[in-house]
Amino acid sequence: MASQNGILGLQGTVGGLVFAKNGTVRQKPASNKAAFSSAASLARTRENASEFGRAATGGKLIRSAFRSLIATASDARMVSRLTQRVRQIVGLDEANDRGERVVDKDNVGGLLGFDFNSGAGLGQSLFFPFAVAVAGADVTLTVPRLNPATDLVAPQGATHFELLYGVATMNFETGTYEAGTVAAPFGTQALSAAPMADQALVAALPTAPTADDVVMAVLGVNFYQSLNGKLYPLNNNATNPLAIAYVA
Repeated sequence: MASQNGILGLQGTVGGLVFAKNGTVRQKPASNKAAFSSAASLARTRENASEFGRAATGGKLIRSAFRSLIATASDARMVSRLTQRVRQIVGLDEANDRGERVVDKDNVGGLLGFDFNSGAGLGQSLFFPFAVAVAGADVTLTVPRLNPATDLVAPQGATHFELLYGVATMNFETGTYEAGTVAAPFGTQALSAAPMADQALVAALPTAPTADDVVMAVLGVNFYQSLNGKLYPLNNNATNPLAIAYVA
């Protein structure tokens, strides 16, 4: 929008004219949308734009499926980092032509281990064994042992922790997902609590995944500080790890 600088001075765009700060006037350049859509010299650009858009959509689908968990454990660049990772996965598609490559079950394994919070990686915070298994609509996380005193790297000031587990099925072709429900989570526990053994968390999906669905599970920890009988999130979630722990 143009703005008046004095009695006659203009700066900005009026109609098809662009008024510069130095007093010069030039015609507003025409849109190159038609050229972008058809010019042979821009073929690679169109292909890259198409696949980047597909990656951005795929990243948004993942974020939507785990929105409530990501809200407690993510960094400021998480969206761009996730889009970049999904874009790399799109590039692994060997079945479709360039510009038409997609995220599918054959290449989605590249998402395994993605940390939603780059400042608190899961591999630097959790040191207990775990496994994820799918049986129909149930996706079960098993933890053979967990000693809070030795298997968790808690930030300074933390007194309690909460193990996070989330599961969803998603179809990147249709852009849909279904989130599972953990009926009996571990809950918040003291870092000084006794070791746990042979624990299991079951996330029940609304329906059993189909052959085209990608099953994804995330694992993380929320850390808290106890003060006057109340638990407060620590450091505005900056120290909470959350990562993709299973994908198939």
